[in-house]
Amino acid sequence: MISSLRHFFELILHIIAQHIQHRVKPRNPSMFTGAILDLTRSRSELVLENAFLRQQLIVLNRQVIRPACKPRERVLLVMLASGLRSWKQALTIVQPDTLLRWHRDLYL
Repeated sequence: MISSLRHFFELILHIIAQHIQHRVKPRNPSMFTGAILDLTRSRSELVLENAFLRQQLIVLNRQVIRPACKPRERVLLVMLASGLRSWKQALTIVQPDTLLRWHRDLYL
């Protein structure tokens, strides 16, 4: 009984992990295309995007099944996205509508 429950929970965790991996998969499938596009962007924009992506990785690396952004992290993501032209392509763990809602909540 216990081993079947353990197997069931392992299966559920595997399904959840696959779902998360599918959701955070980069939108741009070609690394070459991304590198070419990066050549047309300024250094400051690339540094800003790097900070934006790193902040999302910090949230993802928490040891929980579904990590949530803390209020200060929401503010940071909104601030970083506001200076980034291609912020929608750099989103991996948050939906664009969610980030826009956080922006409205902060400034309205």
